Amino acid sequence: MIFLFILILETQEFGTCQNYQYIYQQMDQTGLKALIIGATGAIGRELITELIASPKWSEINVIVRRQLPQWQLYDPVLQKKLKVIQVENMDELQNTEKWKFQDINTFFCLLGSRTKEGEALFTKVDYHYPVYGAEIAKKNNIPHYSLLTSVGADKSSMFLYIRVKGQVEEAIKSHKFLRTSIFRPGLLMNRDNDDRWIEKVAAYVPFLSKIQSRDLAK
Repeated sequence: MIFLFILILETQEFGTCQNYQYIYQQMDQTGLKALIIGATGAIGRELITELIASPKWSEINVIVRRQLPQWQLYDPVLQKKLKVIQVENMDELQNTEKWKFQDINTFFCLLGSRTKEGEALFTKVDYHYPVYGAEIAKKNNIPHYSLLTSVGADKSSMFLYIRVKGQVEEAIKSHKFLRTSIFRPGLLMNRDNDDRWIEKVAAYVPFLSKIQSRDLAK
């Protein structure tokens, strides 16, 4: 399975030229608003830091089961940007009708779990939750959906992890947002919240391409 880690990052963008022009005009503005699921993961917490510090983003909404202590350490002025919506269980995303937002520019999905937790749980977190998120984004007229998956994602793969990542990409693309961004990182390094033995070993293998969690968030 070494070939899965050869590329640092694959990206895909979908939408018409007119849609891109509209979105990029928005991205040049200030006062942008984000909605994030997966904010407490390795990439999510790095993205929060980036958006909080950026003058372009005025509001960052996160749907989480728990708050991170580091969110209380931001400068009070910057801290006001962060709107935390705490839920008992992320299954609440399934009730897509209850989620109401206004003027959100980008929906970020940074969820990711491990296959060792079992196929049912892995599929729920890595497929169903992102799809619920897409339905929420559509109902709230959010023009841009940004999805984190994995290099090598392939809906036809015999491997569960790669197959589900490919399937969720197809599901999100089928919603036909004005702009859809799909990020496929290779080997993630320096996760703040999660040490994985394969990443520790691969860090010492020179020919394997790697990307720092913080760099991916940027």
